[in-house]
Amino acid sequence: MGFFDFMNRQGDPDPAGFQPLPAETLTSTRIVHELLALPRAVRNQAWSTQFLAHVADAAFFGRDPSVVQGADLPYFALHSAPAGRAFPSHVIHHMKDDILLEHGMGVVINPTGQEADWAFSYGDILNFHLHGAFYPPPAGAGSAPQGMAPQSRLPQPARKALRTFLQGLGVAAPGVMFAAWDHAGPGSLELVFNFSPQEFASLDAFRFAMNNISWFLPRNYSYSVAGKQARDHGAFEAL
Repeated sequence: MGFFDFMNRQGDPDPAGFQPLPAETLTSTRIVHELLALPRAVRNQAWSTQFLAHVADAAFFGRDPSVVQGADLPYFALHSAPAGRAFPSHVIHHMKDDILLEHGMGVVINPTGQEADWAFSYGDILNFHLHGAFYPPPAGAGSAPQGMAPQSRLPQPARKALRTFLQGLGVAAPGVMFAAWDHAGPGSLELVFNFSPQEFASLDAFRFAMNNISWFLPRNYSYSVAGKQARDHGAFEAL
């Protein structure tokens, strides 16, 4: 199976609607779609910097199916706008709360077979929601966000997405503890989960969970599983 397994999903949210683009969206839309028209061989760091500066405010259009699966995790598929005609407008900045975070989805741009122009995980969307950028700054590039408690760095929609993911693999009551580490970089966070391998439907399900929890988290978050003593006596919060 390829990385993107196209499949129809009944009841998927569809924010599409034919409407004129707001004036503030036009510039970002033009820049992003000019960048996406360039061959991949010339897409360097400057290309990526400009793309990331404008992609959240650029308009894209959708196709059926609107949701595709990558490694069994869902992405909302966006496509470059067809030039010279009206199209259903999808803007990441406007979709991130009610569509993406609420329904546990990342974003993939121009998926074709096993390729795509770009993919944002759920955690990348969450980081944009929290800090206005898809990716956290590298360690040493700045200070941790001020006034944000560790628990608030995993808001309720993200907890729901993780809970649904883990319960789908057999964990009846997933819980978590939080620890912020200044030395690990600005905004870093460690999540300690309360489950054990025995709670999963199979050992493969446990391995799948441990390999893919990171997809739901910003890239400067880490995670681990508590030992039995901590599970028995630790103060875990329900997801």
